[in-house]
Amino acid sequence: MSPTLQAPVITRKQPAIEFLSIAAPAFNEGEGITAIVTDWLDHLRQCPEVGQFEIVVCNDGSRDETGVLLDRMARETGEIRPVHLAQNRGAAAALSTAIRHTRGDWVLLIDSDGQFPIANLDILTKALEPTAAPGAIGVRPAKQDSAFARFGSWSSGALCNWFHGSHYRDFNSALKLVQGPLLRSLHLEARGLNYSTEVTSKLLERGVGLVEAEIVHLPREQGKSSLKALRGALDRFLFVGYIGLRQLLFRLRILESEAPCS
Repeated sequence: MSPTLQAPVITRKQPAIEFLSIAAPAFNEGEGITAIVTDWLDHLRQCPEVGQFEIVVCNDGSRDETGVLLDRMARETGEIRPVHLAQNRGAAAALSTAIRHTRGDWVLLIDSDGQFPIANLDILTKALEPTAAPGAIGVRPAKQDSAFARFGSWSSGALCNWFHGSHYRDFNSALKLVQGPLLRSLHLEARGLNYSTEVTSKLLERGVGLVEAEIVHLPREQGKSSLKALRGALDRFLFVGYIGLRQLLFRLRILESEAPCS
């Protein structure tokens, strides 16, 4: 009697991230938002490291078709969840709003201008695999920004590292992958474009260390940056001064710091 042949058992690899949320601000990104979000969708649907996902984009009172295009995509695709602000409140407020509407156990913070390719998610996920770190930050070894913007980012990042006693190579990087409950628990205060600096600072205040991973940064192709050079530089260094003052007040026990995350 011939033995009964059994079909081989195929075991599926458990995704590293069971439920991923993308959180992104968008202001007047109508020229490129459809292509960028479609690229995110295509990548996430094929990514073995991600199970369920959602894309939360906060339309920051755009004056172009950004909101209309996001709503149109949401009607066609359930994973897209746009949030709309009636008036422009700045990138930080838009990102904070997007974060509050996320539900995932991990959240990818990313800009909607296309400078951070979605494939960078794979790099951040891989960097987290051998660690128990609650987040990863993308390091831009070749920043595709103006010389003025690169100098501002470097100098402000150096100051923030000094205030915190940290050594991050790209303190201000907007691309981060952070545990969802932790990120949603942060009280973010910044307005404008200082949100990326604040998220890193507030995580360090919680005693949270981030894994660093070198990522790809592309030139901006569509739309216009909302950064107005001189005003943006002034805002940046005033905010960095505020971060320094906070750390001093913590050390002097004039401010009560939150308990470190276990």
